[in-house]
Amino acid sequence: MSTIAIIGYRGSGKTTISEWIANYLDMSCIDTDDKVLEHLGMSSVQSAWDEEGEARWREVEAKIIPSLLQENAVVSLGGGAPMSESVKDALGKVPMVINCIADEETTLARIAKGQDRPMLYGDDLQVRRDRLATYESLATHELNSNGDFESVIPRIQTLLMDLDSNEP
Repeated sequence: MSTIAIIGYRGSGKTTISEWIANYLDMSCIDTDDKVLEHLGMSSVQSAWDEEGEARWREVEAKIIPSLLQENAVVSLGGGAPMSESVKDALGKVPMVINCIADEETTLARIAKGQDRPMLYGDDLQVRRDRLATYESLATHELNSNGDFESVIPRIQTLLMDLDSNEP
């Protein structure tokens, strides 16, 4: 198995889904937010945005994610990472890019429960709408991530079985 990239808006379940897939396929799991934090020497996304700013965060994402996407691993990208040209280019070389899609109600509920996520420059739903077309254009597969995680697992398994049956 080669790289599997997981993209989508925040609150779409990317981290949980990528960890589950990595465990299921016995692969490593890389969370790009964790790698950006390591690079910046920071302990939380909120503190990194407060101290370094969003522009610096995006700069580091653009620098480090392309090489992470060459790893034999499941790679979960931060929601804004696919907006960078270098990340878009790197995703174009990844054989499997799964776009996790949750509806607006689910997205807002999950964001409200989340911690350590900075406020975005605009309304969450508008930013989500603005990014959906980019996620869709980069994805090789889509995953409906609505509902609790237990209800998402069968959808993940179906997706992985479909992928298995398409491999040479």
